[in-house]
Amino acid sequence: MPPSSGELWGHHLMPSQVQVDCLLPNGILIQLCVNRDETLERIKSDLWYEARKFPLFNLLLDPASYIFVSITQDAEREEFYDETKRLCDLRLFQPILKVVEPIGNREEKMLNYEIGLTISIPVNEFNEMKDLEVVTFRRNILEVCKEAVNERELKGASSLAMYAYPPDVESSHKLPKHLAEKLSKQDDFVVVCIWVVSDDGSRNKFSVKILHSSCPSDVIAETIRRRSRIMGITKEHAERCIEEYGHTYALKVCGCDQFLLQECPISQYKYVRECIARDKIPQLMLLTKEGIYNSLPENKFTVPAYSQRGIQAIADINNQQTISLWEIHAMLRIRIHVATRVNVKELGKIYVKAGIYHGTEALCESQVTKEVESNNPRWNEWLEFLYIPDIPRSARLCISLCSVFKRKNKKVHYALAWGNLQMFDYNDRLLNEKVSLNLWPMPQGMDELLNPIGIPGSNPDEDTPCLQIEFDKFSYPVSYPPDEHFEEMAYFVMAKEKRNQTVVDTPSQMKEEEEEILKIIARDPLSEFSEQDKLLLWKRRDFCMRHPHSLPKLLQAVKWNDRENVALLYLLLKCWPLVEPEVALELLDCSFPDSKVRSFAVECFEHGLTDDKLQQYLLQLVQALKFEPHLDNHITRFLLKKSLLNQRIGQHFFWLLKSEMYQTSIRTRFGLVLEAFCRGCGPYLKMLTRQVEALDKLTKLTDKLKQEDKADKDEQMKQLHGHLQQPDYQESLRNFLSPLDSSHRLGEIIPEECDVKTSKKRPLWLVWENPDPLADIWFTDYKIIFKNGDDLRQDMLTIQLIRVMDKLWKNEGLDLRMSPYGCVSTGKDIGIIEVVRHAETIMKIQSKGGLRGAVQMDSLTLHKWIETKNKDKYDQAIDAFTRSCAGYCVATFVLGLGDRHSENIMVTEDGRVFHIDFGHFLNHKKKKFGINRERVPFVLTEDFIKVITRGSDQAKKQNCFKKFQEQCCEAYLILRKNAHLLINLFTMMLSCGIPELQSLDDISYLRKTLAVEKTEKEAIKYFIDQFHNAYGDQWTTKMDWFFHYIKHL
Repeated sequence: MPPSSGELWGHHLMPSQVQVDCLLPNGILIQLCVNRDETLERIKSDLWYEARKFPLFNLLLDPASYIFVSITQDAEREEFYDETKRLCDLRLFQPILKVVEPIGNREEKMLNYEIGLTISIPVNEFNEMKDLEVVTFRRNILEVCKEAVNERELKGASSLAMYAYPPDVESSHKLPKHLAEKLSKQDDFVVVCIWVVSDDGSRNKFSVKILHSSCPSDVIAETIRRRSRIMGITKEHAERCIEEYGHTYALKVCGCDQFLLQECPISQYKYVRECIARDKIPQLMLLTKEGIYNSLPENKFTVPAYSQRGIQAIADINNQQTISLWEIHAMLRIRIHVATRVNVKELGKIYVKAGIYHGTEALCESQVTKEVESNNPRWNEWLEFLYIPDIPRSARLCISLCSVFKRKNKKVHYALAWGNLQMFDYNDRLLNEKVSLNLWPMPQGMDELLNPIGIPGSNPDEDTPCLQIEFDKFSYPVSYPPDEHFEEMAYFVMAKEKRNQTVVDTPSQMKEEEEEILKIIARDPLSEFSEQDKLLLWKRRDFCMRHPHSLPKLLQAVKWNDRENVALLYLLLKCWPLVEPEVALELLDCSFPDSKVRSFAVECFEHGLTDDKLQQYLLQLVQALKFEPHLDNHITRFLLKKSLLNQRIGQHFFWLLKSEMYQTSIRTRFGLVLEAFCRGCGPYLKMLTRQVEALDKLTKLTDKLKQEDKADKDEQMKQLHGHLQQPDYQESLRNFLSPLDSSHRLGEIIPEECDVKTSKKRPLWLVWENPDPLADIWFTDYKIIFKNGDDLRQDMLTIQLIRVMDKLWKNEGLDLRMSPYGCVSTGKDIGIIEVVRHAETIMKIQSKGGLRGAVQMDSLTLHKWIETKNKDKYDQAIDAFTRSCAGYCVATFVLGLGDRHSENIMVTEDGRVFHIDFGHFLNHKKKKFGINRERVPFVLTEDFIKVITRGSDQAKKQNCFKKFQEQCCEAYLILRKNAHLLINLFTMMLSCGIPELQSLDDISYLRKTLAVEKTEKEAIKYFIDQFHNAYGDQWTTKMDWFFHYIKHL
């Protein structure tokens, strides 16, 4: 256990009583015996009571004039302004508290303390950073926070409510085909149940029938009419009531904090749309807007002191005389001096390899130094690269320390460590000085000697190998040319090309070229481009502009080491039509670092990316921040502002950043964005702090339980329930918003219903009350699994892709009853998972049929279970099973999901099948003794087929089985049509460090399963062959499941 991971240095949990040394301002040291869950307020009160018994008490001021300070486990001196904090939550290095008078702005210090607690970095750490890019970013990014705060206040309480309770709506009001057909049979009407709860808790409900295109205000009006008729009020009086009072009411979903505050068709709300799809009546609650507005906290923004201080160094840089990059007529040179802290004595010689890259593309030949002995790594050698005026703005130096030794008469080269530096700083100045670059260890499984997509900058760990390098220095700092210079050059080049044009293509040649370009555009993002393809795209860039989605392909044809090409591209981008958000996504991956290109992508988002789609792709967009050359950039500003205008997006954004804060390479970048976010979200910071504190308590608890893994289940349950009933746990784990969904408020935790699972990492099954007044209409409780020890990032990505697939299918009118449950990674190997209600594992269901059922000798066990659970809705349950089975068969095949067994496939009582625990994907299958255990492309066992064919012995002859095949094929073709999107979503995740997603080679598996190089007819044949393979080889799955069952007996 890391000593700093518990409540006190060296302890997961504090002893129940602790001796605390308290040093008073008058020099008196008093030792108190304090309960671990005592608040600082109570400790201070007891301390003052004891201090009266000691000399010099008369020198002390009133207790409210002082605060406690101490040293935390991070070796930081921390001031504790919040005296409701308990001793066990302070993470002290030693139980020592010093009493001092606070200095400076108390309000700002309290805010800084809370921000530090929430993001896991003391704000003072940023204050002490001297890096001018950090200083400038912290000041400038506050503009975005102020803009968002002002927008939230634009319409007073109504706009604040829209931020706090953002409408959960689909991107388009247009209904998918399957829902439109269903409603057309009801003349486009929907029945809605409206509940009214009085102050005394009594309830009334009204059923209203309205058109699905009706807005919430129409539903409210119809509710008033309905109530008026019941009360015998005249029609005219009812209409006057609607006119006078209708606008003062709002609707919310019963049982949770989803409010219908946006005036759009109610069928655009996801909850209502889901009810329509499942033949359920939407249950809504009528309440006053005044009640909603009164519950909103004050929208407050505190301007930090650092934003008002002038920084002389920044002013000096801005006033410096510079020389343009284009005025330096020389080659770029870099001098490699010496390496330090190199520990490779047992190896052969070492050398340095360096290259200049633009994204993943090398701008010139890589260069290497001479090989030297590892015990004296000195070179003092100049390496020459490309012509300085041709260096693009986002170019970076990629460098690595390499070792070479002989093996079987062959030289073997491998990289020991790597580092990257942007050639231009945040102020667009070319590097021109000596640099000591601390290197990073090579990523696991990486064979390349350079790592161009790695994070730029020096490793803060000073124990790593360090390279001292030097850049040429010129008479003045060298600056990148302004935009107007590029525009002038573009017009000059175009005029030159026109003068030099001697041959004009014939119409037939042009048509042939255009047909070829359309074929190139249609290729998937991972397909190879020949030089001839690139030349053709660049030559006919005017034609490409008529097909805006061709931009990612055209950009690959740009010669980024030629300023004339870059100037022409910049001019083209100014008039390039906006593209769909899914196309713009690709412009933000590691291949396109240019700021103008990335700015264009953000402009496309601003015009076409709905909040719904933003949330859908937020996982990738956060990863895109890692590919930005500098801290201040368009995508950071865009995401920050969107997150500060929509609390649901904001919470998701927060946890995506927070969960990666343990990674040294991005800790500063993500920490600075989180600091700005916390300052901008105002009073909702407390909500995030509550979530962080709750998860921190659970982490310490599971650390303690894992430490005592030899204890039996009963003893661990006793410990769990005992801790959950302690005041500090009760307080930390009550009344906060679920990190899985900000519309779910977790009430009191119910210790007696919580459980410790028996797996090695001791996950916790946790149950909270639902405090909503109409909880019984929704769910009376919330169930969540807390995991400490499992990396949930791969699960998050897999579930997100299943959710995207589900959306693609529904947009095409195919509802496959998927169950993409909630999953959030909250830190290193820590996270939470939504419990899908009323569901059992296949293994548990089969075990009810005894050993025969468990080994699938009785293939009817699953069918009988579903039949028993759905006596009145048998047909609907079989339909749900068939559809969901088709969806997961296709999804698991396309994504290459491995380790599929009877304990990670579940079925709900209403018949939906779904998969959990995605530890292997992209065909990284689980092995036993070096042999692949899984030999089929997806799971389609006899048990499943029996359910689909309603227990028939001759499945292949049944129409229902043929329909199942057709659904699989239709689902597969829809995904294949969207291959670009699925591949791009994976590509953008390359930087996140998932072990099974390290390179483009891993993603190339998708090209195979989606058959991107085949015709549609060939692709269908390929998929059907895989289908028959899964059906024919089901015995291998049976054997695998049998051994899994035996193992868990």
